[in-house]
Amino acid sequence: MKKIAIFLMLVMIVVSESVFAKDPFHWEFINVEIDLQENGDMVVKETQQYVFDSAYSDLRYRWIPLDGIDRITDISVTEDGKPLNIKTDIESDRQWIQWTRPVNGPEIQTFVLNYRVVGGVAMHKEGDVLHWTAIFKGHSAPVNATKVIVKYPLNLVGHVQSYQSAIPKKLNSQTVEFVYEKPLLADQGFDVAVTFTSGILNVQNDKNYEVVSKEVSIGLGLMLLSGLVGSLYVTKQSHTLLLKVAKAGQGPSCEGSGN
Repeated sequence: MKKIAIFLMLVMIVVSESVFAKDPFHWEFINVEIDLQENGDMVVKETQQYVFDSAYSDLRYRWIPLDGIDRITDISVTEDGKPLNIKTDIESDRQWIQWTRPVNGPEIQTFVLNYRVVGGVAMHKEGDVLHWTAIFKGHSAPVNATKVIVKYPLNLVGHVQSYQSAIPKKLNSQTVEFVYEKPLLADQGFDVAVTFTSGILNVQNDKNYEVVSKEVSIGLGLMLLSGLVGSLYVTKQSHTLLLKVAKAGQGPSCEGSGN
């Protein structure tokens, strides 16, 4: 019985360590810069600093949901200004970015991810909205510090309607800064949103083309339907008029022959 009790205790210790084990790293900071272009594209730069407490897997990755956007292009990852070899793929409606870097630990590694978001601005009559999950959800370790800078083009100066995520600090007439005051826990994301006056950005993304195409199709359909209804109405009126004329011509002739 004593051996069984010791064995069960060892099993519980192993299980508890596996359940409560955490990754031997955290992010010291993730800083994001979003440079909004006049055509509605967002040029994004993410600076991620990892702090490794011990040796760890050399695989690093980042995935970006593609819901609500057209595509991600111009992807690169650098360390100390040197480009790293990356693999990219689209799977389960996500843009995957993968790279490797050996981890001996303890050590600090800082990576810069650059990419362009096409079709990320939502177009509405009430206002065009830049909404972006700057700090991604689903991370397995905490992020100690978070800062997001949004820069918009000159033609949008004076046309900011609202900030829907938090009140940012204004750095200059074209740049605002969002700072999350507390560490982000594992799986906790951070979104930013800015609403601008509608119609100023020259956005020509796939979604807008679809909307315009649908509107044109509906408009043409209504025009054709209206023309068809009008044609039927004219045809009916013409047919009624011909019948009246025919009856008017036949009446006296028949009566005359009867006399």
